[in-house]
Amino acid sequence: MWESPVYKATAKINERDKDIFIDVTGSAPNFKEPMKQLESTFGVLLSGLESKKTKILDFGAAKLRNTLYLLKKGFTVYSCEFKDLFDRSQQAKEFYEKCGKYKNFKRLVFPDDFIDFDEKFDVILLINVLNIMPVPIERLCVLALCRKKIKKRGRLLWYTQHGTYSEDDAVGTLYDGLVTGKGRKYNMFYRDFSREEIHSMLESTGFSYNKNFKFPMSGTNQAYMFEATGEILIDKTLGLTSLLQKSSESNLKKTERNVRWEVDEKERKSKKVTYEIKIPKRKITLKSINILKQYSEELKKLRSGGGKRASKYHQLIFNILVKLFEGILKNPQKEEKINQGRKRIDITFDNRVEDGFFKELKDPHGIKSPIIIIECKNYTNALENPEYDQIEGRLNLRRGMFGIIICRDNKDEKSVFDHCRDLVRENPGAEKYVIVLDDSDIQNMIKYKLNKEESKIDDLLRNKFRKLIM
Repeated sequence: MWESPVYKATAKINERDKDIFIDVTGSAPNFKEPMKQLESTFGVLLSGLESKKTKILDFGAAKLRNTLYLLKKGFTVYSCEFKDLFDRSQQAKEFYEKCGKYKNFKRLVFPDDFIDFDEKFDVILLINVLNIMPVPIERLCVLALCRKKIKKRGRLLWYTQHGTYSEDDAVGTLYDGLVTGKGRKYNMFYRDFSREEIHSMLESTGFSYNKNFKFPMSGTNQAYMFEATGEILIDKTLGLTSLLQKSSESNLKKTERNVRWEVDEKERKSKKVTYEIKIPKRKITLKSINILKQYSEELKKLRSGGGKRASKYHQLIFNILVKLFEGILKNPQKEEKINQGRKRIDITFDNRVEDGFFKELKDPHGIKSPIIIIECKNYTNALENPEYDQIEGRLNLRRGMFGIIICRDNKDEKSVFDHCRDLVRENPGAEKYVIVLDDSDIQNMIKYKLNKEESKIDDLLRNKFRKLIM
């Protein structure tokens, strides 16, 4: 993987299949410095950081315009890019020479230097990177690598163009994106991502969105700041780490490529430059990746227990619930502090729904539930009194009187319902309602979501609740 910036693929052009080459470095812009909106974005992103103590990775640094700008600000900047771009682009070579004059400039040739690099960054920049990559699993590999190489709570900037191209403007289509670069021997790729898609990819690879960073209006561009807070959740099933292992069998053949470099700008004189590149012999394989489906597979592989396993289970269940209840429950929170920070609730959602099971808690059942309270237990053994006592303590008239315990295996269903009914009976006039979900319930809910049968999720929850109150 990543032996070359050039990909061989079959695209749909003029309603016919055609083999083409995609060069992911071909979309590197010719700007001499960051646009004003991006400069302002850097100001917000880097606020509170001391430049001399901050290491920044400019991943997919292209022609180094952002690298040079940040070097001038005093930051230590590692630029990461394919070597081929500096052989091909006169502007990239000139920027590289300028950057080389700064002691705080470091170069990482992609991919080997970056994969082998074992230090941690404070900040990572992903500026128009994943949206020009044609292979879905490689996008996730980039994010997984970034997570491994960033400090805990380090900052990652996602900044992409949005709505730049339409099918009418493009050469053709390739899988989930567009082929651009009319008239070029080596085309380019562009893929628009929705906000939800961006957040889903980042959250699956150990990042969480920080909404406190308010970036300036950037037209149609997308600017989000994510923090490195969790684990990579989809590595076992997708094998992101194993994909980075070098193969002894090369898929490349050597060829020559010609470009023209300016000799005299005023007289518009130029010279022909020929350099050697390696292009793939085989076409890329393009397969879709459904993050929720990957979560389902990861849950099957995750073993019960405490420590890191419990932490990963908690994060995995949180991400699954966010997807299951997307557009239904609002404001998902993980480890929300209560009682002046002395205690934490594993997961909470705001309940402001207009219909479905969660609306029915209030009407017709008359149960106050402005916040849905959830506790996660990475147990296969039976839940006992401490687990029920814990969630009982979380429920009150202010937060809400309905909660959910999620565990791995609900072996003794009768014992579970007896404990949950006790919470109702022991609080006359202020009844507390708790249902328990296990892996089989979660897997069924995922199946319903993937099959676009969301009403069945409500039915599953209704059946659990009905058994509790009957």
